[in-house]
Amino acid sequence: TSNGDVFRHTHDELDWEFLGNIKGEEWRVQTNVYGNGSTGHGREERYLLWFDPTKEFHRYSILWTSKTI
Repeated sequence: TSNGDVFRHTHDELDWEFLGNIKGEEWRVQTNVYGNGSTGHGREERYLLWFDPTKEFHRYSILWTSKTI
C-alpha cells in the first residue's frame, strides 16, 4: 500500500512490514522511516524473526513520546 494518495505533499512516515511469505524462507520484519517525503531523510532496517508471525495472534506496538519514537 501507499500513502501517496492521502498525502500528496511531503510528509513523514513510519512503515512496519513483514517479509517472508515464501515457504521455507525465514521471516523478517522491515522498518522504514522517512522524513519530508524522502528516503534521503530516513533509514531502513531489516531484522530476522525467530518465529513465524502467522502461527498465532501477536500484538505489536510503537512507543511514541514527545522526544522519541
